[in-house]
Amino acid sequence: MTQPTLPAKPAQALHGLAAGVHADVADYERLRERLEAQFDAALRHDNGRLARLAEEIVALCNALDERRRQRNGLLRVFATALPGMPPADAVPALLAHLPVSQRGAAASDWMTLCVLVHECKALNGRNGQLLMDQQEIMQRVLTDGDGIYAPA
Repeated sequence: MTQPTLPAKPAQALHGLAAGVHADVADYERLRERLEAQFDAALRHDNGRLARLAEEIVALCNALDERRRQRNGLLRVFATALPGMPPADAVPALLAHLPVSQRGAAASDWMTLCVLVHECKALNGRNGQLLMDQQEIMQRVLTDGDGIYAPA
């Protein structure tokens, strides 16, 4: 594949891109830990812990979303060099323009980030399903419990 020609923009943008990807790796690792803890708390019906974890998860997701928006902004800046290239391909293409000493780590971070995103999506789906199943069971017990839990 031919390397795209970058527009005349400061190298700082590429370093910012690499730094953002690196920060996302760290936050997605934290998110994965929180999602595992959330699953454990849901299994134990630990509502206090679930509430605390939900706050932490929201904060991490907000930070990750902000960096995603920044990354998309950088991709728009370099759009002329990457015509029609999807972001998943554009980021590694841009990271390839970093100095040789930084390319390997940046490429590794990007691959790690892609794996972590998929893992966290799967964990989030699993957790959501568990919580929905628990809610459904509680609804069934409360509404179909032969009047045991009906108000007097």
